[in-house]
Amino acid sequence: MTQRSGLISQQGRMCPRFHVYQAPGTPLCISFPNLMAIRKTIILFFLFTFLSSQNHFSAAQKWVKAGYWYSGSDFPISDINSALFTHLICAFANVNSSTYELSIPSNFEQNFSIFTGIVKRKNPSIVTLLSIWDGQAETYKSILGEAVNSSVLSSMLAQSSYRKSFIESSVKTARTFGFQGIDLFWLWPDSTDLSNIGTLLDEWRATVDSEPRNSSVSKLILTMGVRYSPSLQSISYPINSMKRNLDWAHVVAYDYHMPSRENFTGNHAAIEETRKSAKTSTDT
Repeated sequence: MTQRSGLISQQGRMCPRFHVYQAPGTPLCISFPNLMAIRKTIILFFLFTFLSSQNHFSAAQKWVKAGYWYSGSDFPISDINSALFTHLICAFANVNSSTYELSIPSNFEQNFSIFTGIVKRKNPSIVTLLSIWDGQAETYKSILGEAVNSSVLSSMLAQSSYRKSFIESSVKTARTFGFQGIDLFWLWPDSTDLSNIGTLLDEWRATVDSEPRNSSVSKLILTMGVRYSPSLQSISYPINSMKRNLDWAHVVAYDYHMPSRENFTGNHAAIEETRKSAKTSTDT
């Protein structure tokens, strides 16, 4: 792992299927600032990626060096050294609980509008993605292990008309703000959500593949943040659908131990394996 002026980055090699991940000289984990400190830090880090068996991503691209930038942070976009990355992800768009269409926080809309243009100044080949989450309050409750009584993403998954609104809005919003891909950052879906995510990904990929566009515009990339944690060992992601539909997935491995939910000290991420229950496997 390397750290420069608040930037946390890490390289990873994409393998052709969702079986084994290899990162030269690095463990399969990464530290991540918690949400209490989120406004004071740039969230730029590489999460481990896997290439879909459908090979949506360019065969010439063997490595991804990706990072998330949180629009609510105090770290200016202009200070991001985009030359260090192949992909940068602007976070986060919200989902309207009535229409299930994407909404950009009004106080951060300017940041989303200028993000791609600014990071391309230092690296014209950088690829930018728009990331969508379940909302700050819901995400933080989930990290703390608290029950989330209502999730807009869960509700969206439940009906085909809601999924259609979400998908069409995501494509439109990404194009409007000049992004070249879309990322779903939903780290704490429950078992019901996971059974429905496969359907969402099938429909999302079909819409992206059929999107009318001129020859100068590339097809949108689809990625997803997925969770690795010992507490989620009994939950299975829809791997076959992910392999069919995603260009790659970001495996997020942090918040193993937090003072807000435990009365003892433990590693924030599994930088070193100290006990079996905190082990991070290299197999998916």
